[in-house]
Amino acid sequence: MRRPAYRLASNYLKGISIRQEYLETAIEWRSDGKIEEYMSEHQHDANATRLWQYFQKVIGWVKATFPEYRREMKGVDWGALYSQFKDNELDTDKLEKQVAKLMRDEDVGSKPGIYSYVLEGDERRLNIRAFSDNMKREAYERQKGVCVKCKTKFQLSEMEGDHIKPWREGGKTNASNCQMLCKDDNRRKSGK
Repeated sequence: MRRPAYRLASNYLKGISIRQEYLETAIEWRSDGKIEEYMSEHQHDANATRLWQYFQKVIGWVKATFPEYRREMKGVDWGALYSQFKDNELDTDKLEKQVAKLMRDEDVGSKPGIYSYVLEGDERRLNIRAFSDNMKREAYERQKGVCVKCKTKFQLSEMEGDHIKPWREGGKTNASNCQMLCKDDNRRKSGK
């Protein structure tokens, strides 16, 4: 499985195929992270044909779903995404447009996270750039230390920077789009 796996998936997996890292990744994907259980169940299998076929399906799905290759695709947890979305009808053109736009967005801190985000919609995958201390101080002074939600005065350390216009609606992470909320209001707003 080493050489064929390397030829098939070296652009999508981290690690070295000759050190069995691709095999470990395939088993982790197939077992949903329960490697010991999987190994116990399959220790007497005559060969790894079913695992190899599964691995090929995952990589084939990735290539079909995201036909435009980017180096940021290497190391994404493709097995989990395959398990979750393999039966969904996906618009690959729409996905490519979203990926391209997010790749150009300087506020996106985790470019590999884009692939999970466009499928799942979880912004935490993107590691959106945070407001700098200077931006937060500027907003804090502008607001005179008052939370814009609850209208209560707080110390700067008791507040957090928040996008006035949300990032997902095109808001940027800059001083003019920063407002300060108390920690409780910011968590309620973010659903954390």
